[in-house]
Amino acid sequence: MTHPRAHQLLGFYRSCYLADSRDLDLDNLGKLPANRWAWLDGREELASGGVPLLPLSAELGSALAEAQALYQRELQLVYGVLPICGRLQLETGASQAICGPLFYYEASLQPTADGQSHLLAIDPQQVHGNWRLLRRLFDESGNDSLDGLPLPSAILDAASLGQLLAWVARNTQVREVSEAAGFPQLMGDEALAKAQRRRSLSLQAGAFVALVPRGSGSRGIAHELQLLQEAERLSPALLQLLGETPPVRQAGSTSTPQRLPAQLSTAQCRALENAARYPLSQISGPPGTGKSYSLAALALDRYLQGESVLLVSRSTQAVRVIAHKLREDFGLRDGVLEGDGQSLRQSLRERLERLLQGEISDVSEQFEVRQRSELEVLTQAELRLSTDFRKRCEQAIRWSRLLLRAERGSLAFWQRWLQVPWVRKRIGSSVRPWALLDELRDCQQRRQLLSREHLNSHRSLALKRLLVSDRALFVRYNQAIRARNSQRQLALFEDIDPARLLAAFPIWVVTLDELHRLLPLRPELFDVMVMDEATQCDIASALPAFQRCKRAVVTGDARQLRHISFLSRVRETQLLQRAGLQTEEREAWSYRDNSVLDLVGLQLASQEAVVFLDEHFRSRPALIRFSNELFYDQRLRVMKERPGGEVCDSLQLLRIEGQRGRNGVNEAEVERVLELVAGHLAEYRGSPLKPSIGVLSPFRDQVERIRVRMGETLPLEQLREFRLLVDTPYGFQGEERDLMILSFAIDRDSSQAASYLNRADLFNVAVTRARERQLLLFSGDERQLPATHLLRRYLEFLHKPAVSGQAGAVEVARQNLCQALEGQGVSVWSHYPVAGQILDLFCRRGDKCLAIDLIGFPGEGEGFLELERYLVLARAGLETLPLSFGLWHEAPEQALQAVLDRL
Repeated sequence: MTHPRAHQLLGFYRSCYLADSRDLDLDNLGKLPANRWAWLDGREELASGGVPLLPLSAELGSALAEAQALYQRELQLVYGVLPICGRLQLETGASQAICGPLFYYEASLQPTADGQSHLLAIDPQQVHGNWRLLRRLFDESGNDSLDGLPLPSAILDAASLGQLLAWVARNTQVREVSEAAGFPQLMGDEALAKAQRRRSLSLQAGAFVALVPRGSGSRGIAHELQLLQEAERLSPALLQLLGETPPVRQAGSTSTPQRLPAQLSTAQCRALENAARYPLSQISGPPGTGKSYSLAALALDRYLQGESVLLVSRSTQAVRVIAHKLREDFGLRDGVLEGDGQSLRQSLRERLERLLQGEISDVSEQFEVRQRSELEVLTQAELRLSTDFRKRCEQAIRWSRLLLRAERGSLAFWQRWLQVPWVRKRIGSSVRPWALLDELRDCQQRRQLLSREHLNSHRSLALKRLLVSDRALFVRYNQAIRARNSQRQLALFEDIDPARLLAAFPIWVVTLDELHRLLPLRPELFDVMVMDEATQCDIASALPAFQRCKRAVVTGDARQLRHISFLSRVRETQLLQRAGLQTEEREAWSYRDNSVLDLVGLQLASQEAVVFLDEHFRSRPALIRFSNELFYDQRLRVMKERPGGEVCDSLQLLRIEGQRGRNGVNEAEVERVLELVAGHLAEYRGSPLKPSIGVLSPFRDQVERIRVRMGETLPLEQLREFRLLVDTPYGFQGEERDLMILSFAIDRDSSQAASYLNRADLFNVAVTRARERQLLLFSGDERQLPATHLLRRYLEFLHKPAVSGQAGAVEVARQNLCQALEGQGVSVWSHYPVAGQILDLFCRRGDKCLAIDLIGFPGEGEGFLELERYLVLARAGLETLPLSFGLWHEAPEQALQAVLDRL
């Protein structure tokens, strides 16, 4: 097997993933079907090291083997030891049945030589704490942490048993542990059943074997990681991710952003080029910078080059947003497969049924060719107009310089009497720069509209051709996704040519958790894989997606929330060494501390493979200023910047006289949240547009209390209409709302709780979710916090004045123009900063705004904006008028009217 080090790392990540066991549900064995688990009796032999293989009864072994064969990706065989039994008292006053192991092992079945029964095997060194259950039972009042659980490193002997019993009694709600002291002698079924009926929790001397659901987060991923370990061939993207040099890359396709129904920034175009060029590339997308729009454009660009695209994320919301943009912003009606779990399967079934029944738009080849030809004509016209506009601006500068020199008397005789009159005549008759710009904008709009229509014509024609040549393929795939068990599904997948299948469905938008249910694990199945919110994804979960692609693009923001792992550093180091890797390599390859984005950043071949999206569209300026300055070094160009914005009420601090209770809830803030939400509902109840609402608190207890009170006092239907979301920062990453209400839920005596707020990633997410307005509820005194504390700095930042129009040298010609505009009721700002650049003039009359690019004016107004800058301002919703000094000098009334016509 080639690339042995890559396979070592694959083994390490699989071990970490299994040890983390975030989603394995082992809280209550009683919920499992009776034929999928059983208590063992007599003396325990596997965990205590008595035998390496344990014979099972013929009936039990056969039942487990049959279920495991049918659902090999859905179910996991485990061997659990020392069950916790009884009832857990909940805060609501109710209780819940508990019967789950303190720890467990991943188990396997081996048939006996005669084939009549099965043997059970475990690796005693691969022990997993039942962290899901332990987190519910852990007593946080002590000094220990869950990391302190003394799991046995080899066999479970008397010494390690004693340590376990003492730790459980000291750190959990399980007070009765003496009955487990008889281990390895196992309790009988009747005694264990009696323990389960008790109202209190106890630790028992028991052991069981069970097939349990892997849980939504891990279903199939562990199985695919095992297949990756055994794979003979790894994809180029996966090899580079694991530090290997991928095979020599063949010449890839090009990027053609001009064919898209969109106008992209320079950074977005670079991201598209990188996706066509590099095995691994990265897009850094701070909040509100159009990351999802960029990914949709990237997918469409690859599709137009005849490539297939896999768009994945840990977050269901993230993939839904991208799919929505492909449909609504780019107009691709039928080329995108999206969903979450079973709904995607259902969507795929329905699509296949429609295809097989002939429900396709009837598009002729001649019509598609004609559209493509018209699109090429418009593209060429766009390039020609761009060139003409630049030449016209350069000409305007030359003529303006000549007129200025004529005013100063520094021209030669022939220039004064021949050249100047000719220039004045040409100024009066030449096409205006803004006319060329208007024509260019019109051409761009017509090209984008035709591009949307052509996308769907191209799609319909491609499907038509595929059904003629490959109808049997779609019939087989339809059977595969309808298969009731994974064994049958895998067998059907083996007969399918994925290249032809993906030609019919070129863009897949799925979560990482559902990928294995829909597509086989084959190297380079897709041309490009795009992973969104890569900071929130653990490395192990992402590896199967990397195997399925030739090239990979990962996106995320290192300054936002990261994935959570419950694997201790000590345990991770042990797993690293067991995989044959060096301890000092843990920092580079850490599963616990690194996200996919971190690992990609370490393995990129060139800095050119990284693109930073810097245009912020989401929020009003006051809402993003703090993060832009503190976390992004002022690199974000705020596209909603407008004069007067510094005095608006988009960001308000409401001081509350509240107290944080012992339960972690600030009731006064809860009640104020309800008042604010009720007021918002009342204000917009009759409006056809319902501005969305978000309520965020860093603390889970405060969030749960707000949810309960919302349900008690506010109409559920209205809350749905306003898309109300109440959650912690973890639930808000990737989300945004028109109105955000932040309940910090601390008071003057909450120094320990306040320290939790001083996390840069959590704080950055919390304060950047609002589009239009953000209300801060605060019951404390920020002056009691350290000077460097993020919350104190944020609240003090509210009083810092925003940057307004910059003072610059105001020449006579500019001054005269400003006075003429003001005389017509136009407010004018000179040298105004917006979208990362300084505008010569910013004008506003009523609700309408206009930027003026002065061309050839003396001093700072001589140059002109590059066309890309005009497009940036257009994306910010701001029209720009190019105005030459020559026209203002020769025909001021005409120039003034041109400005007024646009206001």
